[in-house]
Amino acid sequence: MAGNTSPKVEQIQEESASSWPECRAVRLRPQVHFCRIGARFILLDLAASRYFLLEGPAAERFTSWCDEKADASTIRWLQEAGLVEPGSAAAHPSPPVLPLLSLFDVPPARARPWLVAEALCEQVVASRRVRGESLAASLRQANSATADLEACRPIAAACRAAARYRAAADQCLPNALAMRRMLARRGIASNLVIGVMLPFSAHCWLQSGETVLSDPLDSVRNFHPLVVV
Repeated sequence: MAGNTSPKVEQIQEESASSWPECRAVRLRPQVHFCRIGARFILLDLAASRYFLLEGPAAERFTSWCDEKADASTIRWLQEAGLVEPGSAAAHPSPPVLPLLSLFDVPPARARPWLVAEALCEQVVASRRVRGESLAASLRQANSATADLEACRPIAAACRAAARYRAAADQCLPNALAMRRMLARRGIASNLVIGVMLPFSAHCWLQSGETVLSDPLDSVRNFHPLVVV
């Protein structure tokens, strides 16, 4: 996924808890998101733009907290790791809608030149933004109104065509942000999804309901959704 470099995942080690005061009422920090892949967890801290991997004893500690069975030692360890903060537990968000279709799995719309030019400008601006902002800032939700898949098709075709004029590597985030801005400008709603897989890889795409707007379905189907905005 795009940024200054390709995404890296840091491993959080299981260590003994030390001198943190005991606080049993804790919640996941608002900017921290996670998904479970088998017996391991991948977490993303949007404010720090950092990915983390929990496995082995560390994953077991996090599982016990998710199941509301964490003891005081586990709570202190989660605080030391910077994953939780004092406060009443918030409800876990609903699972994201898994993609089943893509605009690119049907005959594409024609890429209109003026839309390609607009998409290219938006992609350049988005690339500059993600190099200087945290993920939390980049993912601020755009104003939009309703979902309209048919109206998305020419925008999707233009964004795809514009991307061919630029370096292809690590551009999924700015390309998705650019397309989201173009859709929002026309009052069209979309969700930006960050997905991950193991061995670690991350990808970003736009989705409306069960339909992928920015990529072929095969490009996203193996990723586990981690963040949906």
